[in-house]
Amino acid sequence: MTNTSDLEKLAEIELQREEEEDEEEQKRVPDGPSSTFNPDPSHPYYDVARHGIIQVSGDDNYGRKLIVFSSCCLPPSHQLNHRRLLEYLKFTLDQYVEMDYILVYFHYGLRSSNKPSLKWLREAYSEFDR
Repeated sequence: MTNTSDLEKLAEIELQREEEEDEEEQKRVPDGPSSTFNPDPSHPYYDVARHGIIQVSGDDNYGRKLIVFSSCCLPPSHQLNHRRLLEYLKFTLDQYVEMDYILVYFHYGLRSSNKPSLKWLREAYSEFDR
């Protein structure tokens, strides 16, 4: 039977290994949407895309594209045309219309200055048939 000090040493080694793995993961994954996407100023929706609100984040386990809408990246409402944001979202989704995709909307991180209206959210939701 192992004693308590051996178990503590094993737990410490395992904790150190997990911390090293976390550090490696942080080196591979950038901090946020704005650091992963630098659109070309000639992009047709550059005015919206530059905020990093919508990101194509890769594929899920079934090969479907994962498209993330991060509300926390929204600038103050007076700086962004929400109708144009919806057009940009549809433009992004149109690139993947021939295949399955997943759209994830994160509502967290909104402040009173950048919160879209409930009317706009309803309109955006009704624009999509699935």
